[in-house]
Amino acid sequence: MRARPSHVVGAIVLLALASAVPLSAQDAARAGGTLSVTTGSDEARTAFWAGLDDLENIFFERGGRQLQRALGLDPKLGLARAAYGLFAPGLTPAQRDQEINQGVADAANASTGELLLALAWRARGADRTAERLVLFRAAAELLPQDRHLAYYVANSEPNLQERVRKLDAVTRRFPDYAPPYNQLAYARNTLGDMAGALTAAQQQVQVAPNLPNPHDSYAEMLQFAGRLDEATQHYQHAMGLDGDYIAAHTGLAEVAMLKGDGATARTHYGHAIQKETVPQTRLGYRQAIAVTYVNEGNLKAAVAELTAVAEEAERNNFPAVAAGAHRNLAVVEAALGDKNTPHGHLARAAELGGDVPVQQAFAAVTHALLGHLNPARAAATRYAEGGAAPNPAPALMRNIHSVNGVVAAAEGNAAGVLDASRQAGPAGALAKVLAAELLKKEGKRSEAQTLRDEVLAYSQVDVFTVIAKQRAKKI
Repeated sequence: MRARPSHVVGAIVLLALASAVPLSAQDAARAGGTLSVTTGSDEARTAFWAGLDDLENIFFERGGRQLQRALGLDPKLGLARAAYGLFAPGLTPAQRDQEINQGVADAANASTGELLLALAWRARGADRTAERLVLFRAAAELLPQDRHLAYYVANSEPNLQERVRKLDAVTRRFPDYAPPYNQLAYARNTLGDMAGALTAAQQQVQVAPNLPNPHDSYAEMLQFAGRLDEATQHYQHAMGLDGDYIAAHTGLAEVAMLKGDGATARTHYGHAIQKETVPQTRLGYRQAIAVTYVNEGNLKAAVAELTAVAEEAERNNFPAVAAGAHRNLAVVEAALGDKNTPHGHLARAAELGGDVPVQQAFAAVTHALLGHLNPARAAATRYAEGGAAPNPAPALMRNIHSVNGVVAAAEGNAAGVLDASRQAGPAGALAKVLAAELLKKEGKRSEAQTLRDEVLAYSQVDVFTVIAKQRAKKI
């Protein structure tokens, strides 16, 4: 990705500012070639590194608590404040901005490496990718032996295949450092390399067997591979290492749902809701509970739960959550229920969340399922145009193919649906089942049943895949 001129100029200015940091701090950092944190409190330093370790290993709740402890011991520890603002759960956007900006200001009184890293963390968001990468690279060049910075550079690479190559190189340089294995596993899975994803996740477990996230990530890869009993064992191991690790509960919920045990799935989601401190996330788990009802064919219960979530989200001024619930209601009703209500849900979602890409995708699918071709095509076109940037993410391209496949099904174009569903890969379950329905109508029962079986074997638990499985059972 080519950097925007404004980002390049901004980075040059920031590097010039960084050069004003006291030479004594810079020289101390360069001597070891690794990142240090400037504080007079050894306890604060220990708490910071423990917190960063948790954050990098996807344990944000505990990591946030560790960073709070570090800041309690040294309120001027800028890197701790910037990290807390960026990663700690439960902060509002305004609170995040305040914490990160204060962290950058405090880091300006520390070492060059600390300031560069704090500035890179502040440059969050997709529109600042180039600026963030420049800052990470500058910090890594200043401190070439630092594993954290090498990892951040690799993981900020916008091209997924190049990111995999760079993450793999980091694991060879720092084989006992767990976080790169995690990102490598998910990146390889996104590229369709299931064997490579499993290998990377297993290596993460071997490097950090006493942390919950490696077991959780390996369990998820096993789940994606359909090895549900093994996945259950590692989710349980993650929970045993730390009972507050919420992802283990949600993982066990997903496995239970894939096994057709909705009651157990809802129990695990209930545990996650009890432990979660962020109200928007709790409502997200309630939407997942609604999907378990869809998976059981209990449309009435699913609609009731989603409706309750939408109402509560609106009462509490969580418009994004409410919009998501209305989108789910629209597509569930269109695919399996009342054909008269989806339009109202789409309209309300647009009012709450705007005409964002996810709205366009859900609108295209909903209209296609209702047989309304013109609005379906228009929404699908807007969605595809929004993803037409250079080097679009593979996951986005699969979603675009999936949406196009659903629209092709509404047009009765079986060949187009099949082609789109193949390009969509695991995201194409709904398109694939619609292709099966078209083939069945054409009398091609054997081909239709082959597609049906493929859909029923999918291990995703998103609303589109679950709807697809419900329709597949009728073929």
